[in-house]
Amino acid sequence: MHELIFMDLEWNTTFYRDRSGARLPFHELIEVAAMKVDPASGAMVDSFHSYIHPIVGRKLEGRTYRLLPYGREELRALLADAPIFLELGPAFLQWCGNAPVFVEWGNNDVEVLLANFAHHQLHFDADWKCEYFDLQYMYQRLVEGSPACQPSLEKAVTELGIGADLDFHSAWNDTYYTILVYQTLLDRYEGLQLFRRPPRQKGRPPLWEAELGSFDTRWACKNRPEVAQPACPLCGGALSRGRWVRTLPTEQVARCKCKVHRRLYLTVTAEKDGQRWSGKAAIYKDAGPIAERYRKMLGKLQKKDKPAKKV
Repeated sequence: MHELIFMDLEWNTTFYRDRSGARLPFHELIEVAAMKVDPASGAMVDSFHSYIHPIVGRKLEGRTYRLLPYGREELRALLADAPIFLELGPAFLQWCGNAPVFVEWGNNDVEVLLANFAHHQLHFDADWKCEYFDLQYMYQRLVEGSPACQPSLEKAVTELGIGADLDFHSAWNDTYYTILVYQTLLDRYEGLQLFRRPPRQKGRPPLWEAELGSFDTRWACKNRPEVAQPACPLCGGALSRGRWVRTLPTEQVARCKCKVHRRLYLTVTAEKDGQRWSGKAAIYKDAGPIAERYRKMLGKLQKKDKPAKKV
């Protein structure tokens, strides 16, 4: 594995209006800190740090001041002299490289980073991709033995006996502390490998599932033959497929019929993978919550499709 990039971000939650005039929330970055680390030894080899001058929400919300370890005037001065994201984003991307592997405490920072690139219409190269790991989840499983609670970084540092001389909730300091936690886990667990939180699964497993590959648009994966012309996993017979229904932002479901095994559910999920979309497909017999979501959304669509009664 290449160098790991430990990253922590700070942002100010503000609002903006889209083209339709709707008022939408946005986590605008005001500080980014990242350190490159050798995965085997935990040694720090390079770093990147900058404050960011906000332009979407020029007024910082009270929670931002309360959370960060700066006085109001100090923070305002730091942000006033900082570059805007349009200048900083490309420089940070170049520093990260074309295939960064991020490590964060929690699972929000990479999502917020990508959202800021999208909001400012900064585009990635066609071959750019990233992956990321949640060290908080690893700590939960390895040290606490349960993913039930989500310990703060400060709690983990204290429990591991790591000296805490720096303030928390500064992007630079929190990145440094996250690396110290990783180094401690390397010492405690021989052959430590990064691992991800498994996806949530409710109900019975699918009869069939497949990775569809990477695509330019969200639902292009539906053109794959195994989705466009599905077959019953139990008997191999052709399935007659009904209407596609979007049940979640990342999920579409179609109810299918097999002459032998009757009703089945075909699902397609699309997840953002850098600038592309990664598609998966599955077929269920007992679909549980998937079927419930399908019926609920189909009912809404059918109600909307009905012509209005003439008076």
